[in-house]
Amino acid sequence: MAFGKSLSCGVWKPAATVAALVYLTAICSGLTSGYSAILLPQLRANNTDFEVDEDVESWIVSIYIGATCVGCLLSGIIMDLWGRRLAVQIAVCSVCIGWLLIATSTTYPLMLVGRALCGFGKGVATPGVTFHLEEMADPRLRGTLSACILLTYSIGIMLISLIGTHVSWKMSAGLGVAIALIDLVGYSLLHESPVWLVRNNRINEARKVFSWLWGTGHHVEVESDLQELLKRIEDESTDPTSDTDSSLVSSHKWKQYLRPQVYKPFIIIHVFNIMQIVCGTNLFIFYAVDIVSGLTTDGSLDSNLVTNLTSIVRVAFMAVSCVILVWLGRRTICVSSGLGSGISAVLIGTFVYMHNVHAWVITGFVLLYVAFNTYGYFVMPPSMIGEILPSKIRCVGGAYIFTMNDIGMFFATKAFPSVARAVGTHGLFWIFGVSSLLCSLFLYLMLPETKGRSLVQIEEYFLQPNVLWLTRNKFQKGRSDSRFKQAKCELK
Repeated sequence: MAFGKSLSCGVWKPAATVAALVYLTAICSGLTSGYSAILLPQLRANNTDFEVDEDVESWIVSIYIGATCVGCLLSGIIMDLWGRRLAVQIAVCSVCIGWLLIATSTTYPLMLVGRALCGFGKGVATPGVTFHLEEMADPRLRGTLSACILLTYSIGIMLISLIGTHVSWKMSAGLGVAIALIDLVGYSLLHESPVWLVRNNRINEARKVFSWLWGTGHHVEVESDLQELLKRIEDESTDPTSDTDSSLVSSHKWKQYLRPQVYKPFIIIHVFNIMQIVCGTNLFIFYAVDIVSGLTTDGSLDSNLVTNLTSIVRVAFMAVSCVILVWLGRRTICVSSGLGSGISAVLIGTFVYMHNVHAWVITGFVLLYVAFNTYGYFVMPPSMIGEILPSKIRCVGGAYIFTMNDIGMFFATKAFPSVARAVGTHGLFWIFGVSSLLCSLFLYLMLPETKGRSLVQIEEYFLQPNVLWLTRNKFQKGRSDSRFKQAKCELK
């Protein structure tokens, strides 16, 4: 595509416009995700218009996750029917209305409706902006540009933490309305994805999008990109598995999910996504102030200050992750992330249990926990879905994994207050720590190294009879090229 090539040709304005608005949408999603961390402490104070109990507080957090799940499920249908741009506009509009309801709410049912609308918008926006960006980006820049979506999402979480410690929750929601409106207006300036336009037989409109991306004087490049896209879609239409009217083809489609190059990576990435919930990756975002306030009992720790520091560290290590992905392998990043965050969490739980460790020592280890957890466990699960899942089931399998992750998060956030009360803050960090270490062990044994390997090579690895990554070499020798050819054919 033309996105990255446009930059190299000096035509930077279209590329900058696409990136800026995609990242602004990601910031909007981050604002909604981090809002509960500053909302709940203020609702408990006596200066609010209505009172809430523990059950209502858990619903304020969990209903957001449940609505995100619904939005994620519907996002594929919306994008296929109306395109990537309109899907994102619908998402941002939902977020804007949700913020408005929260800002004007005087009863908790209205608050819950607002949180649900924000969650639904976030669920639709996440795949929407990802596909919109990737389908307009040069393949050489696609990985870095996609990773920056998570970076700007983290910036949104940091911003709402900083804002919410200085202004009321209603003013914070009002600022959310303003930012969402700017994003909604700005996104109307973007063109639709050329991939969606070509798939819907709107060839001339796709040509105009490529012309906009390339700029004037690049007619040859525009036609080259367009013809490449037409050829790819034509090849897909000639695939016998695309004939949905055939019962044999339908049977073939279902059988493909039972092949080792499909179910092996599916299980690995699915387990990784579910386990990182218990590692506290997102729970620490939603309940940041609550968790931090339980670290000491003598009031020697400024909860808002520590929460802001954790948000800043999260953004910093998101940026670090975008850089180290160029040099370090996926296994190294994931395993070291689990070991670092696991050891830090266990030590935090122990220090809190001892009651005689200085508050700033505990704070230092909390920042270490967030740092280690962010650059691996926060970044890699969504990023690796596109790497290790086979192309034929990537959309369906990826959507299922995202949905199940959201369902797991829904139950985790709903149960969090009860669990926290039962085990205490020290118990929470012990759970986070042990889970992180177990997840790290699982990834060390099962996760293959995908850095520098083509999709064909990755699928070929999963065709081997071994299950553990450590035993892969036992099956490497004496293997004919038939498996490689089989994987290559199945990728076409």
